[in-house]
Amino acid sequence: MFKELCATLLLLCGSIVNDFDFNYEKDDHYNFVRGITDCTVNFNAMLPPPHRAVVVISAAQAVIESDWGESRFAREANNFYGIIQIDRTEPHIESLKDPRIILKVYGNKCESVANYITLLNHGSFFAPYREVRYKQLVSDNVKLMDIINTLTPYASDPLYTKKLASMTMQLLIEYPDIFGVNYLIDELNKSEKQKISLTFILNPI
Repeated sequence: MFKELCATLLLLCGSIVNDFDFNYEKDDHYNFVRGITDCTVNFNAMLPPPHRAVVVISAAQAVIESDWGESRFAREANNFYGIIQIDRTEPHIESLKDPRIILKVYGNKCESVANYITLLNHGSFFAPYREVRYKQLVSDNVKLMDIINTLTPYASDPLYTKKLASMTMQLLIEYPDIFGVNYLIDELNKSEKQKISLTFILNPI
């Protein structure tokens, strides 16, 4: 059912994704994070709540995977999440280190975000992510670390989820206006072991 709904929504919101874009300058971290956040929120609006991405995690992964939007893949291919292309007949960009590795090329920046969200909603590796996200949405008790810990398959780096947790916290601290977190996060919450309980205001739909 969801696959058919998603396919329909992709057709309906294609013009919205294609029309919505953003710009940022080198080292302009604020507008990069704001742009990724706005793309995530716009695509989320096309999806039922249980299938929406957690916005701050979407932004944190984009930061890590694209080096704040400065990687070659980000600048030349609008690929902010390191998403692999498996079909060489489709638009792609080769890795300079290993030409056998190719990444997807997107027409604009928000297409990359939309594809990332679709990957999390359909990829077999991310079934635990979907299960945890759904349970937390139903209980209205979001523990970001529990969600982040399900994203181990996203990268081969054994420290990936720790880096993602650290970046998520960094974004919440540095950009509270973007994510709707307008209260101080105390020193305890900076601990990697602390489970941060927030509502889905982090996904402001």
